[in-house]
Amino acid sequence: MKPRPAPHHAILADGSKCSGCHRCELACSLKFFGLFGLACSRIRIHKLDDGYLPLVCLACSQAPCLDVCPANAREVLPNQAVDTDGDKCIGCLACLYICPISAPAISPETKKTMTCNLCAGEEEPWCVRACPEKALSYLPLENTNRELAAGPGEYWLRLLSPRKRAQISPVSP
Repeated sequence: MKPRPAPHHAILADGSKCSGCHRCELACSLKFFGLFGLACSRIRIHKLDDGYLPLVCLACSQAPCLDVCPANAREVLPNQAVDTDGDKCIGCLACLYICPISAPAISPETKKTMTCNLCAGEEEPWCVRACPEKALSYLPLENTNRELAAGPGEYWLRLLSPRKRAQISPVSP
């Protein structure tokens, strides 16, 4: 697995602020599908024993999903986000199962994976704008600490306890 540059920006979630309102998911589904539907969102809110946790692809610097895809459908976008090329994807879900936080979502229309692309081309992702609790932040990584800037996915995983990791299921809506 070849390391790649970390993204310029990342969506960082603060579970302690998340109320579980699902507005971020609704905004995401509206952006990409033109409708309000939790199943159409690329960000998902997981209910944990002690609250809620917004989950979104963190574009790991050594993203295992890039190497596991048998169709080479996982791609790095110019903004360094990792997404699925729907024309190449065969729907095997290997990327979902290898992802340490099960970030890829399954499109209800195509049954292929889809991942947060940071609303490529937008100044700020729709989910961040929609969050009334400010549980989501869209940060330029050069303004954060060095460890986080090197790879938000790896940093976030170190902060997430094994107990909380176990509560995140690849098949949760």
